[in-house]
Amino acid sequence: MTHTAARVERVLWVACPVILFVVMFGHMTALVFNALALMALGVAAAACSAARPSLWRWPLVLPIAGWAGWSLASVAWSMYPMVSLHAWCDEVLYPLVSFWGFWLFGTQLRRPAPVVLVNWFACLALAAISALYWGHLQPPTANTFPLHFYNRVGHTSTLAVFAMPLFAGFMLRPRWRVIGASGIALCLFIGLATLNRFFWPAAAVTLLIALFPLYRRRLLLAMLVVAVIGAAGVGTLEFSSRLRTAGTVPAATQPRDLAIDGHQVYVPGSLSAIGDTVSADTRPKLWAFYVGEAERHKWVGVGFGKPLPGIVYRGEMPASLLAVEPQALTHAHNLFINTWLQTGFIGVVLQTVLLLCLAGRFWRLRRVDPWLCAAGVALVAGMIAKNTTDDFMWQTTMLAFWAFAGLLLGCAEQAGAAGEAPLAAVRSRTTVLRSEQRREAPTTQLGE
Repeated sequence: MTHTAARVERVLWVACPVILFVVMFGHMTALVFNALALMALGVAAAACSAARPSLWRWPLVLPIAGWAGWSLASVAWSMYPMVSLHAWCDEVLYPLVSFWGFWLFGTQLRRPAPVVLVNWFACLALAAISALYWGHLQPPTANTFPLHFYNRVGHTSTLAVFAMPLFAGFMLRPRWRVIGASGIALCLFIGLATLNRFFWPAAAVTLLIALFPLYRRRLLLAMLVVAVIGAAGVGTLEFSSRLRTAGTVPAATQPRDLAIDGHQVYVPGSLSAIGDTVSADTRPKLWAFYVGEAERHKWVGVGFGKPLPGIVYRGEMPASLLAVEPQALTHAHNLFINTWLQTGFIGVVLQTVLLLCLAGRFWRLRRVDPWLCAAGVALVAGMIAKNTTDDFMWQTTMLAFWAFAGLLLGCAEQAGAAGEAPLAAVRSRTTVLRSEQRREAPTTQLGE
């Protein structure tokens, strides 16, 4: 039975590289689901294998069980149970099974960098599409051959944030440093091409954490990196904002006061596009509306699924808000507000605990492999930062987050196990030597 399970588990060596590539693109549902079927088969085989630890010793079992169980239970009181069940499969079941699958795969990898190279090629293809169709990636997009496989700009920019910790954790090593640095550069270019304004704060948070092992003992360099990334983040945010409004609003060059909810804020002329973007942003109004509605079902929510709150509260949304924000009914544009609306305060707590446990699991490995530890924490922090003003954690984007997290965690724990083996051997030899010395000591005294 053990040999059979081990053979079946080998399907992970097919499923994981396929997902690493296709998850970066859109309209590849068939390949994604075929790979997920193989993934589920491999995870089930590992769960039945005597060579693997018992299921209760797998990472994050209790937090995953809590979050998955409560979100599934919310289907029972959902106004649209089938919508909730379908969303639960896409956003909870498939991603979390993939997390364990990639974790199992990572614990077997001896040379993970060549596998991560698959994702590098996917980013290279995305960068080529972004360069070829520069300025035409915003919807509606033409259904040409390359753009047919281009995901929506918000999701693509989020995937670029997720890919950067992979390159930082696995490929900023002596032999792969050029590939790793170029992968990060490709991700930054992809994010720039999407014109997603909050990509840059999320990318800054991700890189500051992921590159921590590079500058942790160099305080001056650390301060310089923070200053450069901060300035670059503000500059690129201003540049992206101007590109989005090019030809519609004349660029201002004089400083002026900006009114935000009745408060006057000074804005320099060089950052006028950021000021215009903030003043015209409808997110604060969306947050205020949805937070007010969430109070009606604050403990259990209205049922799992991103579209549920918009469907349930459609009649209560003011026409003035819909007039300025046609996408107001899609979701609340914040990850945790969306979770609160769907699964209530209990769901928010369980989801937060799960994410904190994931970050804590990486933190425990900081002495085993600082690069993978920093990359894992950066992945979690970057995801939260990117989804503060929107919610792109849906279908393949959620799948990518948990798949990358599982791969990073599995490889880090495998490195820890490999490092403990020589240490255990040294301790064993030392114990044997001391025992022999104790046995020889009385003999020596008798001989004297």
